[in-house]
Formats: sequence, structure tokens, C-alpha cells
Amino acid sequence: MAGEPSPKNRIRVEVQRDVCIGSGDCVDSAPGVFRLDDDDVAVVIDPDGADVQEIVDAASSCPIAAIFVYDEDGGYLYP
Repeated sequence: MAGEPSPKNRIRVEVQRDVCIGSGDCVDSAPGVFRLDDDDVAVVIDPDGADVQEIVDAASSCPIAAIFVYDEDGGYLYP
């Protein structure tokens, strides 16, 4: 797993920017974690901005599955 897990939730959240269509569902579900950048592509602003289940729920709301959530050992929490 590239990068260190977040300090609080001990997870890593990635958005596949080349796949994201900017629907904003993740932002609506977890605005403390995601935002849309100037290109209307989702970015992670704080992987500790919500509890883990909210983040997984937000990732699962992505209509094209462009969000991946990993535990601290690099295992998938979502998908």
C-alpha cells in the first residue's frame, strides 16, 4: 500500500481521477472527506473527516466505483 494510513481512522482513501465523472455523490455523503476540484473531479481532503462506515458508504455511492478505501494493512474495505 502506498502512503501511510490516516492518523485517526487508520485508512487510505483513493479516487481514480481518470475515471471520476464528478457526480458529487461522495461529496454529498461525506463532505468532510471529499470535494470536487476545479476540474469537477473528486479529491480526498481528509480521510479522517468522517467515520469509516460513512466513508465506505460514500465510496459505495459513486456511480462508477472510482473510490477505493483500504485498511491500514492495505486490504480493501471498499470495493
